[in-house]
Amino acid sequence: MAAAAVVAAGAITVGQLTADHSVAEPAVSAEAADPAFGPVDENGLPVLNLPDDTETAAPADAETTDECRADRGDQRSGAGVIAAFNYAYYNRRDAEAARALATPTSTVTPAPELQTFIDKLPEGTNYCLRTVELSDGVFLVDLSVMRPGVPVERGTQTVTTAKIDGRWYVDVFK
Repeated sequence: MAAAAVVAAGAITVGQLTADHSVAEPAVSAEAADPAFGPVDENGLPVLNLPDDTETAAPADAETTDECRADRGDQRSGAGVIAAFNYAYYNRRDAEAARALATPTSTVTPAPELQTFIDKLPEGTNYCLRTVELSDGVFLVDLSVMRPGVPVERGTQTVTTAKIDGRWYVDVFK
């Protein structure tokens, strides 16, 4: 079972966030479902209720994102650059833009190879991520990927970010 396609948010991309396809996700009961998600699907995973593009703005200084986000992100914070990476990967489908948000020594795949992962995503694929800062610049990222006609795939990864010359970049995905 494929976990979450790519950690486009700092995790290395779809293929890198879910490089371990053997990770089983715990079932979520309807009673325990997060109100931000709504009902759960046949696999016990929440059915995400994503906002329209005009409603996705999130505070730039939010280092812990309790709400599922799929906004453009920014380079003003670690959580912001993780969101920006995922936006470039899933919304823009642009490996050059996604890779530009990574440090030069990052574990993120080079853009040409990254583009092959992006190109394998069916049109209409959407995503949502949550970030929790574990320590300075280190985040726990929960990425949900929604492909048309396929149950939601979820993956959790630790993403390290780095501030270089006043801008934040994704660096290491584990």
